[in-house]
Amino acid sequence: GGGGGGGGMSSALKTKAHFRLFIVLGFACLAHSAYSSIQYHKHLRMVGEDYVGSPLDILFEILLGFCLCAFGILNTASDFLPIKMAQTFQNKTVDDYLFRPEYVTFNHRGRVVGKMMLGAG
Repeated sequence: GGGGGGGGMSSALKTKAHFRLFIVLGFACLAHSAYSSIQYHKHLRMVGEDYVGSPLDILFEILLGFCLCAFGILNTASDFLPIKMAQTFQNKTVDDYLFRPEYVTFNHRGRVVGKMMLGAG
């Protein structure tokens, strides 16, 4: 008997891992095209020819690397939020929008001014 259990990772995580492989392959293509371009420039300098543009195989490799990276990144990113603000923020109050904890500070001159006001009064 044993059931249909699999090897520990959920299918969503396996899928994301597959898409991360596309990103790695895309960056590898981009790195290789950069290396090829540098070698091509060195070759042209050695032979004394002028640079008029990169060969088509390097341009194709750049395009392939970009497409692989874009495909992998778009598929590993979380779901897009809806564009309509009403759908995204319908359950939030005005206080949720105005509260910014990064601006809350407890070390300010209000303490000193308050003590001065109490001492003067």
